[in-house]
Amino acid sequence: MTARPLSEYHEEMGPVLWWTFPITEPPYVGSPLDAGTPVEITIRDSVRNYTYTQHFGGWPGYHTHWTPLPPAPDEV
Repeated sequence: MTARPLSEYHEEMGPVLWWTFPITEPPYVGSPLDAGTPVEITIRDSVRNYTYTQHFGGWPGYHTHWTPLPPAPDEV
């Protein structure tokens, strides 16, 4: 199996395994389009509402190469 560069990935490929080199951590599973889980915080006072949204998780952005996901097992 050969790791392919980020430039060869397109969104129709769906989730894949993302790697950094040298390999120092497990791969990220997903897509560069993954935004993570949005968490919204609203603070209300007597005059205004303040809303802040932050995404947690999702594409870390520093992986440079990818490989396809392995096939799913046929049996449990």
